[in-house]
Amino acid sequence: MPLAALPGLSFTAIDFETANPKRASVCAVGVVKVRDGVVVDSLETLVDPPPGHQSFSYRNVAVHGIQPQDVLGAPTWDVVYGKVVEFADGDALVAHNAAFDRSVLVQASEVYGIGVPRSQWLCTRDAAKSVLSLASYRLPDVSSALSIPAHAHHEAGADARQAALVLVELCRRLGPGGLDLVRRHVRTC
Repeated sequence: MPLAALPGLSFTAIDFETANPKRASVCAVGVVKVRDGVVVDSLETLVDPPPGHQSFSYRNVAVHGIQPQDVLGAPTWDVVYGKVVEFADGDALVAHNAAFDRSVLVQASEVYGIGVPRSQWLCTRDAAKSVLSLASYRLPDVSSALSIPAHAHHEAGADARQAALVLVELCRRLGPGGLDLVRRHVRTC
């Protein structure tokens, strides 16, 4: 049985994977649109990392499994950025560890001379910390604590969807005032 909608809870969740420790080295992005607490659309793509940031580190590959040959022929960030902006359509952006995801968006865009306008961001990790008492606030741990089924962690589309589900479930559990509590974690940057 589907869960009831949560009127007013609309946003776009986003997640990035990087080729190496440099934040500009985006190699995958996933975005998920939520309307009234229901996932309604998604977009996921591999990205050919920006010039000067195309080397893949062993450690990053071990985390997400994306190899250099996987991004051959993939669109570059200057092309993908426009699609992400169009998809988000002015929504607040939600991410688990939003500071990381925002820095990837900004630094990859800087390589192409793309000015990133100020926008609203909400971090599900920080929101979870404010209402849950856990030993770890990694996305799989927060998901488990909220009884959200496991997902393919470090897959950009799956992580974006999971972050969306975390925010929806936090609001659902917090009841009528939940949306207001969560909105206190929105930052414009």
